[in-house]
Amino acid sequence: MEQMLIKNFKIEDKPSVKYILTEGTRIAYMGEERPEAKISPGSEYDLGGKLLFPGFINVHTHLDKSRLAERIKNGSGTIGEARARLLAYKKQMTKADIKERARQTAEEMIQAGCIAVRSHVDVDPAIGLRGIEALLELREEYRDKITIQIVAFPQEGISEAPGTSQLMEQALAMGADVVGGHLSIAADFYEHSVRVFELAEKYDRDVDIHVDYDIDRDYSKKSVHRDGVIYPDELGITAMCEVKKERGFAGRTAASHLCGLDAADPEAAQNLISLIRRSGIDVVALAPNNMYCNGRGDAYNVRRGVTKVKALMGAGVRVSFGPDNIKDPFNPLGSADIIQNAVLTAYACHFASEEDYRKLFTMCTRDAADIMGLEDYGLEEGREANFTVVDAENSRDALADKAAVKGLFRRGRPVFLR
Repeated sequence: MEQMLIKNFKIEDKPSVKYILTEGTRIAYMGEERPEAKISPGSEYDLGGKLLFPGFINVHTHLDKSRLAERIKNGSGTIGEARARLLAYKKQMTKADIKERARQTAEEMIQAGCIAVRSHVDVDPAIGLRGIEALLELREEYRDKITIQIVAFPQEGISEAPGTSQLMEQALAMGADVVGGHLSIAADFYEHSVRVFELAEKYDRDVDIHVDYDIDRDYSKKSVHRDGVIYPDELGITAMCEVKKERGFAGRTAASHLCGLDAADPEAAQNLISLIRRSGIDVVALAPNNMYCNGRGDAYNVRRGVTKVKALMGAGVRVSFGPDNIKDPFNPLGSADIIQNAVLTAYACHFASEEDYRKLFTMCTRDAADIMGLEDYGLEEGREANFTVVDAENSRDALADKAAVKGLFRRGRPVFLR
């Protein structure tokens, strides 16, 4: 098998590792001593002392919507206007156009050091399955460049948009990887959760639900639930946790956004965080999008609606982050650059220590891989050889300087080196 040797780099949590030898697509050796291997000319790479990470992962975005900002204007910047204008525009969206815009954004992600992305793709009567068809084709086309995981996402609801349930089934039968949900707009949190988990069980898929994006509900209304604990009635995460536990659902389950958690009073928030941990649900924080859309109706003490990342992590909940929308009406300023999104997450979530800064890079690598179920991932011997090279001395400098990604290795071969 073809071999490759990488040298002169830094891995923050593995400072003794000075050399990495790959054979074929896998890591054959990691250690302090140069391995006794005959490396062919052009297969030895000196990284000039730069930081080496396992390949970056974008765990939450919408490739099908990306790059629509110039066509769909959102004058108020609110989530409501974005939803309404997108729905009106959907009927004229073609599969070819969706695929081309998604391709451009996927290329940006690759250049930003990403080796995998989870994309929520709209499924509803307005768009039909055009987005799913486009992303399935792109997933196959880009399989050697970037892993694209497709979430069948009911943007307009399930019961709220008749016909969506049947389209979701078709999308999963066609090959969508994950069952999505949209509790943020569901009329009945429990009913919506049941339908999502039923689909996941039927098609043996994981779950990733948009939940509690809104921050303007009345969270003072509470009730005692089946576990004897008091929770706010207007938060969908409670139903999501309860349905998962009731059904004994063992698949990976992610709650994306979870903005409303930050609007709950401290006691209720702690109760919810404990419920999330007990339920085995991961959380995806989406600071750039949430700060862009939320709080625009506040006259003072403007809320940003970013979930309680540090409290969740402190309780043992796995948390990752992503950009969410990229150059579309939900966030015209959204970026595919993972480091830029890490910086915004650090600001929004009050990351302050050296440990915090290192944790941000764990969140967009190992934690994201666990949420996506990428089992062959990581800087370990025997794993797939995927590396992102960053021009920085350490994690803090990478964030402070918004360091450039200087290289990407995918399955044991360089994609680019700058």
